[in-house]
Amino acid sequence: MDSLRHQLAALNPPLEHHLESQGDNLVITLIDPARPAKVTRSLNQRLIHNTALLYEVIRDAVNELRAIGSHPAVSEHEIFPDN
Repeated sequence: MDSLRHQLAALNPPLEHHLESQGDNLVITLIDPARPAKVTRSLNQRLIHNTALLYEVIRDAVNELRAIGSHPAVSEHEIFPDN
């Protein structure tokens, strides 16, 4: 999750995020601090352990948030480190 935190902070504009445990799920909320916009995703343990799918879900959430704030979409190379 540290990698994700750094990648979200490196975006232009950077995004804030909050993580919350809800039973077996992890809820991530992405927030655009420059606009009144946020998106939330609930991630089950199977999804969290599937790195490729997790990155795709987070990227889609980032792009949904950027669309709300009228920012251009990001590609997988802009938000996730090379593995």
